[in-house]
Amino acid sequence: MTLKEYVLHQLREMKRELLISLKDVSADDMFSFEPVGHWPVGWIAEHCTQVADAFLVAPLNGAQMLEYADQVQNWTTREPVPGDAYPPPAEIADRWSRVCDRIVAHVEGTAESKLQESPGKEPYIQSILRVVNHTNSHLRSLWCILGERRVDDKWAEQQPFLA
Repeated sequence: MTLKEYVLHQLREMKRELLISLKDVSADDMFSFEPVGHWPVGWIAEHCTQVADAFLVAPLNGAQMLEYADQVQNWTTREPVPGDAYPPPAEIADRWSRVCDRIVAHVEGTAESKLQESPGKEPYIQSILRVVNHTNSHLRSLWCILGERRVDDKWAEQQPFLA
Protein backbone atom coordinates (compact mmCIF):
# COMPACT_ATOMS: atom_id res chain seq x y z
CA MET A 1 0.00 0.00 0.00
CA THR A 2 1.38 3.37 -0.97
CA LEU A 3 1.15 6.46 1.21
CA LYS A 4 -1.48 7.90 -1.12
CA GLU A 5 -3.56 4.69 -0.95
CA TYR A 6 -3.30 4.74 2.85
CA VAL A 7 -4.37 8.38 3.04
CA LEU A 8 -7.32 7.77 0.72
CA HIS A 9 -8.37 4.81 2.84
CA GLN A 10 -8.25 6.96 5.99
CA LEU A 11 -10.24 9.77 4.38
CA ARG A 12 -12.92 7.36 3.14
CA GLU A 13 -13.16 5.68 6.54
CA MET A 14 -13.40 9.08 8.24
CA LYS A 15 -16.30 10.02 5.96
CA ARG A 16 -18.08 6.69 6.41
CA GLU A 17 -17.77 6.57 10.20
CA LEU A 18 -19.23 10.04 10.71
CA LEU A 19 -22.08 9.25 8.31
CA ILE A 20 -22.85 6.04 10.24
CA SER A 21 -22.93 8.10 13.44
CA LEU A 22 -25.41 10.60 11.96
CA LYS A 23 -27.67 8.13 10.15
CA ASP A 24 -31.26 8.14 11.41
CA VAL A 25 -30.48 10.41 14.39
CA SER A 26 -33.58 12.44 15.19
CA ALA A 27 -33.49 16.22 15.38
CA ASP A 28 -34.12 15.94 19.14
CA ASP A 29 -31.04 13.78 19.59
CA MET A 30 -29.03 15.77 17.04
CA PHE A 31 -29.42 19.13 18.80
CA SER A 32 -29.74 18.17 22.47
CA PHE A 33 -27.27 19.39 25.09
CA GLU A 34 -27.90 16.19 27.08
CA PRO A 35 -26.06 14.47 28.58
CA VAL A 36 -24.97 17.52 30.54
CA GLY A 37 -21.51 18.79 29.66
CA HIS A 38 -21.66 17.85 25.97
CA TRP A 39 -22.26 20.01 22.94
CA PRO A 40 -24.87 18.76 20.47
CA VAL A 41 -24.15 15.99 18.00
CA GLY A 42 -25.17 18.37 15.19
CA TRP A 43 -22.62 20.94 16.34
CA ILE A 44 -19.89 18.29 16.52
CA ALA A 45 -20.66 17.11 12.98
CA GLU A 46 -20.73 20.66 11.60
CA HIS A 47 -17.48 21.42 13.47
CA CYS A 48 -15.77 18.39 11.90
CA THR A 49 -17.03 19.52 8.49
CA GLN A 50 -15.77 23.07 9.01
CA VAL A 51 -12.34 21.89 10.17
CA ALA A 52 -11.96 19.59 7.15
CA ASP A 53 -13.12 22.42 4.89
CA ALA A 54 -10.72 24.94 6.49
CA PHE A 55 -7.65 22.68 6.51
CA LEU A 56 -8.13 20.65 3.32
CA VAL A 57 -10.31 22.67 0.92
CA ALA A 58 -9.66 26.34 1.70
CA PRO A 59 -5.85 26.18 1.21
CA LEU A 60 -6.45 24.89 -2.33
CA ASN A 61 -9.26 27.27 -3.29
CA GLY A 62 -8.64 30.35 -1.17
CA ALA A 63 -11.92 29.88 0.71
CA GLN A 64 -14.02 27.23 2.40
CA MET A 65 -16.56 25.62 0.08
CA LEU A 66 -19.43 25.99 2.58
CA GLU A 67 -20.72 28.65 4.94
CA TYR A 68 -21.14 27.84 8.63
CA ALA A 69 -23.23 29.19 11.48
CA ASP A 70 -21.43 31.58 13.82
CA GLN A 71 -21.29 29.04 16.67
CA VAL A 72 -19.49 26.63 14.32
CA GLN A 73 -17.18 29.00 12.46
CA ASN A 74 -16.20 30.98 15.58
CA TRP A 75 -16.59 28.38 18.30
CA THR A 76 -13.54 29.58 20.26
CA THR A 77 -15.25 32.92 20.90
CA ARG A 78 -18.92 31.97 20.52
CA GLU A 79 -19.92 28.66 22.10
CA PRO A 80 -23.12 26.93 20.98
CA VAL A 81 -26.23 27.49 23.09
CA PRO A 82 -29.67 25.86 23.11
CA GLY A 83 -31.83 27.26 20.32
CA ASP A 84 -28.96 27.89 17.88
CA ALA A 85 -29.90 27.40 14.23
CA TYR A 86 -28.39 24.44 12.36
CA PRO A 87 -29.11 22.78 9.05
CA PRO A 88 -31.53 19.83 9.27
CA PRO A 89 -29.89 16.48 10.17
CA ALA A 90 -29.93 15.15 6.58
CA GLU A 91 -28.30 18.35 5.33
CA ILE A 92 -25.58 18.10 7.98
CA ALA A 93 -24.73 14.61 6.67
CA ASP A 94 -24.85 15.86 3.07
CA ARG A 95 -22.51 18.77 3.86
CA TRP A 96 -20.03 16.34 5.43
CA SER A 97 -20.23 14.09 2.36
CA ARG A 98 -19.68 16.93 -0.08
CA VAL A 99 -16.60 18.25 1.74
CA CYS A 100 -15.14 14.75 2.08
CA ASP A 101 -15.84 13.95 -1.58
CA ARG A 102 -14.06 17.15 -2.64
CA ILE A 103 -11.02 16.24 -0.53
CA VAL A 104 -10.90 12.64 -1.80
CA ALA A 105 -11.21 13.81 -5.40
CA HIS A 106 -8.31 16.20 -4.88
CA VAL A 107 -6.09 13.52 -3.34
CA GLU A 108 -7.01 11.02 -6.08
CA GLY A 109 -5.95 13.55 -8.72
CA THR A 110 -2.72 14.56 -7.00
CA ALA A 111 0.61 12.83 -7.45
CA GLU A 112 1.83 11.29 -4.20
CA SER A 113 4.93 13.48 -4.21
CA LYS A 114 2.74 16.61 -4.42
CA LEU A 115 0.99 15.68 -1.14
CA GLN A 116 4.16 16.84 0.63
CA GLU A 117 3.74 20.38 -0.73
CA SER A 118 2.32 23.14 1.44
CA PRO A 119 -0.69 24.92 -0.06
CA GLY A 120 -1.43 26.17 3.47
CA LYS A 121 0.56 26.46 6.68
CA GLU A 122 1.89 22.90 6.60
CA PRO A 123 2.41 20.06 4.11
CA TYR A 124 -0.96 18.89 2.77
CA ILE A 125 -0.31 15.33 3.99
CA GLN A 126 0.16 16.68 7.52
CA SER A 127 -3.13 18.57 7.29
CA ILE A 128 -4.86 15.38 6.14
CA LEU A 129 -3.56 13.45 9.15
CA ARG A 130 -4.52 16.35 11.44
CA VAL A 131 -8.11 16.31 10.13
CA VAL A 132 -8.42 12.51 10.31
CA ASN A 133 -7.16 12.49 13.92
CA HIS A 134 -9.39 15.44 14.82
CA THR A 135 -12.47 13.74 13.38
CA ASN A 136 -11.63 10.46 15.10
CA SER A 137 -11.42 12.21 18.47
CA HIS A 138 -14.89 13.69 17.90
CA LEU A 139 -16.25 10.34 16.71
CA ARG A 140 -15.42 8.91 20.14
CA SER A 141 -17.46 11.73 21.71
CA LEU A 142 -20.37 11.07 19.35
CA TRP A 143 -20.41 7.39 20.21
CA CYS A 144 -20.48 8.21 23.93
CA ILE A 145 -23.16 10.88 23.61
CA LEU A 146 -25.38 8.77 21.37
CA GLY A 147 -24.83 5.75 23.61
CA GLU A 148 -25.92 7.72 26.67
CA ARG A 149 -28.99 8.90 24.74
CA ARG A 150 -29.70 5.24 23.78
CA VAL A 151 -29.21 5.91 20.07
CA ASP A 152 -26.57 3.20 19.90
CA ASP A 153 -28.29 0.46 17.89
CA LYS A 154 -26.19 1.37 14.85
CA TRP A 155 -23.15 -0.23 16.49
CA ALA A 156 -24.82 -3.50 17.45
CA GLU A 157 -22.62 -5.21 14.87
CA GLN A 158 -19.12 -4.27 13.77
CA GLN A 159 -19.26 -2.58 10.39
CA PRO A 160 -16.77 -3.97 7.86
CA PHE A 161 -14.03 -1.52 7.03
CA LEU A 162 -13.56 -0.20 3.55
CA ALA A 163 -11.36 -2.36 1.37
